[in-house]
Amino acid sequence: MPNIESTSFGSIVVDGKVYSYDIIILPNGEIKRRPLPKGTHVVCLEELEEIIKEKPKVIVIGTGQFGIAKVEEKVKEKAKAEGIKLIVERTPKAIISFNEIREKKAGLFHLTC
Repeated sequence: MPNIESTSFGSIVVDGKVYSYDIIILPNGEIKRRPLPKGTHVVCLEELEEIIKEKPKVIVIGTGQFGIAKVEEKVKEKAKAEGIKLIVERTPKAIISFNEIREKKAGLFHLTC
């Protein structure tokens, strides 16, 4: 599973590689550009479908450096229905949580506000 080394406004460093766009980390460790069906400041169910299909135990969502991004209620409802623990935190705290989790996990990280 990838190790997130750091984040700052507009970037995240994962295993030595700098990403300058929002990312998702799938339960299999694959890193992808975050899909943005509703823009960067709304985390919606559509962009988590691929993650949920892989049945992680935990999904960590980083809501930005200042916590501006919002998670739609449908995301919370779906996670609960699937038995997935959802952790929603500002991105600097979310990367710490992500790295500490030992269960099957996935992540979505917004990098700016």
